[in-house]
Amino acid sequence: MSLTAYVPHIVGIQLPGVEQPPGSPLHVLLGFIAAVMVCATVWSRYVSRGPLEWLMTKAAGIARHVR
Repeated sequence: MSLTAYVPHIVGIQLPGVEQPPGSPLHVLLGFIAAVMVCATVWSRYVSRGPLEWLMTKAAGIARHVR
């Protein structure tokens, strides 16, 4: 679930009120890490792969047929 875990960090950094790294406070970083760890753990307990990984697999399957 690396891609699915990485994308929310990028989106979250772009939200108003969050400074660009490396100026972000430690509590913001720890909040991102905790949120992603909890979400990834719960998701992987019930589903085999992340939603963005699933989407990339489907896109690659379609692209395999394009010549």
